[in-house]
Amino acid sequence: MKKSLLVLIIILGCLLIGIMIYIDRINQPSQDHTLAIGSDVRQENFDALDNGIWSVSDKTLGRTWLNPNNIAVSDGYLQITMPVDRLEGGEIVSREMMTYGRYEIRMKLPQAPSSITGFFLYAPPDYFYEIDIEIYNSKDGKLLLTTYADGAVQNEYNGKLGFDPTADFHTYRFDYRSDRVAFYVDDKLIQEWQDGFPEEYPMQLMVNSWYPNWLEGTPTAADQFLLVDWIQY
Repeated sequence: MKKSLLVLIIILGCLLIGIMIYIDRINQPSQDHTLAIGSDVRQENFDALDNGIWSVSDKTLGRTWLNPNNIAVSDGYLQITMPVDRLEGGEIVSREMMTYGRYEIRMKLPQAPSSITGFFLYAPPDYFYEIDIEIYNSKDGKLLLTTYADGAVQNEYNGKLGFDPTADFHTYRFDYRSDRVAFYVDDKLIQEWQDGFPEEYPMQLMVNSWYPNWLEGTPTAADQFLLVDWIQY
């Protein structure tokens, strides 16, 4: 009788522990797909341009000479100049190759219609390894989100930001994971895709402002500036 009672007590105790664990789990806050910022996340504040981290491009892209002289750091901002009356811009490229992670930038765009600003991961050849945020350098706030894989565009989103990106600083972000790519503006989810992007392929992180061939190619009437407050990755 005592042995049976002991067995019953053990069984009831195990059931009680199981119930408590279950209740604890269902009461935990549900997790969204946002990647938490951990201690290993780096932030570039651009007190200086660290040549060990970033290289500066010197090449032609679209209609544009990516002129190294248009890259500077001033007052704690990375500054990319779109000079008056010239189809020039600038680009910085991470020296480190990167894969899955969270990539975010806080920036204010130049007012230079017929040019765009890009924040993206890329590796050659073209159309195989790329995840893009591109924004028109104009007040209308046109937003392009794109992923490339297997030699072609796989996903594309065309929309509006709902604000003037040349008037103030905003944050733009993409989360690149094994099962999804998600894009955010000011922490608001804009678009996500579950396929059609490179699978853990090492790419370089890039920031640029330039004049693509598919826009008019009209230079600015005065010097304009892309200002980057910080980049997290």
